Amino acid sequence: MTQFTVVREQDSEPDTAMFSLRNLLQMLRRRAIPLGLTVAGVLVLVAAAYMLAPRTYEAIGTVALDRRLDELVQSQTDVKPLTTDSSSVDTEVQVIASPAVAAAVVDGLSLTNAPGFGVSEDAPDGTPPQRDRAIRVVQSGLEAARTGTSYAIAVKYAAEDPILAARVVNAAINAYTGGQRSSEAQRLSQEIGLLRDRINLVRGELLRTERSVAQYRARTGLIDLAANSDAANQAMQDLNTQLAQARADEAAARAKAGSRSSIVNVTSSPTINALREEQARLAARRAELKERYAEGYPQLVAINEQLASVNGALSAEQSRVQQGVAAEAGVASNRASSLRGSVNQQQSALMRANTASVQLGELQRNADAARTLYASLLDQYKQKLAAQGTERSKAYVVAYAAPPSNPASPNSAAYMLGGVLLALIAGGLVASTLENLEGGLLHQAMAERELGIPVLAAIPDIETVKDSPIKDPSPAMIADHLLEHPTSVFAESLRSIRSSLKLGQEGQSGKCLAVTSAVPDEGKTATSICLARACVMAGSRVLIVDCDLRHHSCSDILAPNAAVGLSEVLRGEARLDQAVVRDRASGIDVLPASVFDSPDVDILTSGEMRNLLHSVRHDYDVVILETPPVLPVAETRVLAAMADGTILLVRWRKTPVEVAKKALKLLNRAEAKVIGSVLTRVSLSWTSMGSLGDDVYYYQSYGPKAA
Repeated sequence: MTQFTVVREQDSEPDTAMFSLRNLLQMLRRRAIPLGLTVAGVLVLVAAAYMLAPRTYEAIGTVALDRRLDELVQSQTDVKPLTTDSSSVDTEVQVIASPAVAAAVVDGLSLTNAPGFGVSEDAPDGTPPQRDRAIRVVQSGLEAARTGTSYAIAVKYAAEDPILAARVVNAAINAYTGGQRSSEAQRLSQEIGLLRDRINLVRGELLRTERSVAQYRARTGLIDLAANSDAANQAMQDLNTQLAQARADEAAARAKAGSRSSIVNVTSSPTINALREEQARLAARRAELKERYAEGYPQLVAINEQLASVNGALSAEQSRVQQGVAAEAGVASNRASSLRGSVNQQQSALMRANTASVQLGELQRNADAARTLYASLLDQYKQKLAAQGTERSKAYVVAYAAPPSNPASPNSAAYMLGGVLLALIAGGLVASTLENLEGGLLHQAMAERELGIPVLAAIPDIETVKDSPIKDPSPAMIADHLLEHPTSVFAESLRSIRSSLKLGQEGQSGKCLAVTSAVPDEGKTATSICLARACVMAGSRVLIVDCDLRHHSCSDILAPNAAVGLSEVLRGEARLDQAVVRDRASGIDVLPASVFDSPDVDILTSGEMRNLLHSVRHDYDVVILETPPVLPVAETRVLAAMADGTILLVRWRKTPVEVAKKALKLLNRAEAKVIGSVLTRVSLSWTSMGSLGDDVYYYQSYGPKAA
């Protein structure tokens, strides 16, 4: 038995990625209606939400911080105000948003009993006091934020009343700047009080230390510590000098007194010198006379007497000088002893003065430190008193808030953008959900991927054909449509099946073709008749056998008045030529089903059926078996195994994939050769919304022009 070989006109569309852009666009086009309805519904809901949302107005005011404040009263202190930096700005932002500023706003605007701020009459038990609640309400809505990297701070507040929003912002700005001035005045007042108390303490300490210095000086006699010290040191130095000189004089006197010759030699008395000169002259004269005269010579006697007189005078003078030297030595010794006593006394006095000066210096330093501290505190006190009343805020108002004219919420742009995004997301979810819930096959590529067999063609739904649509068509009307519109897209889909199987062409490998489906209502009858007529239109001899003994729909259309049928032929009650009926509209031969109400369905699986098929292969170019569905009817699998090939019809978007796979499994188990599948009742309007790669889409774009 020969079998069909499928000849593909072109390779099937490759399996593209599930989430490719092309598939996504196709899905959106296929689901355009639910997508549009979803988008429109979401946009309507967003618009309604925008219209029903309460309007809030946001008022904005601006304050700025001075980087360094100029002091009206210049301070002499070396500590200068710190330069405002980024951290300082962030700190002031927190100050503006603090409960203290919120409390000042509540008190300034009398918001304690205002609606929306204080507690309403029907407030539950345990509700905080009205003022506390109003403070929390203001603080929760009051915002402060630094403007970029500048030293400006934007103060914001949103309320349903634009005037109230502006009043709250301006009150917060005034509370912040006024609070800074009050804080500065309070700080200055505290500093003045602390300085006053400190000055009183230091004044008492200063009086005590100065009194101690005066009393100690009176007790020790140290009037001027520096002058007394200098005078004592100078006196000590003079005494030491005098003592050294006295000791030298004493030594010299003692030396003179200890040696006569040395005393005479070192004596510079003119009298002694004159006597010695006279002694020398007389000695020379005596020596001269003695050489010439005898001892009794008068001149020699006179010379001797004169010499004795001079020697006596010289001895007396030397004795006197010796006594004077001894007296001088005694005087020098006494003077040295006296000076040593004075030095010892001066040293004792100086030591006592030094000891007293140390304690006096300590007392004096304490008094000087107290005096310096007192002067410094007094100077600061005068400066603080002078600065009192000149306090300034370190922030200034750049712009007060004006009542806003346009609401800040709801934001129309945000609602519009959010609505569009939400609508697109919702539409995408609806489209993807519908796509995922789609249990059937959507296009040829999907059918080939899921079923694993080639798709011979996609047959369009007659209701969607543009030129000649038919509403609620019957199988007979569909079969006649092929004859009435031979160039339509519907007719072209049947030609695709014929061309794929080379039906009626040279080289046709099989002649007997079974047409079946997984479940009923897949279009078997109309497809079988139309395929047979398409083959006849190509010049082939075609026999269509109605193997559906239960419904015999094909027989009702092509041979409604048949007297005998397939059952009678198989039982031998009638010949084949007696049972075959010619279709006058197209010229195909029809072997109708049994005319009995209770047919013998088991006869279809008998040897007579196999012999019949073998016989008709020789008389016809194409034999088409119109069989019942595979799943509910068992004999269909046997009939499919008898045929040269089987075509499985799958209704587009309706037949579940698992059902079609189960039918294929049963046919393969029965050893039937399924040569391909056909998608039936494909919507042309659906394929026009997305290029699915089906033949009908491309033929539709190249269909015949209207006359």
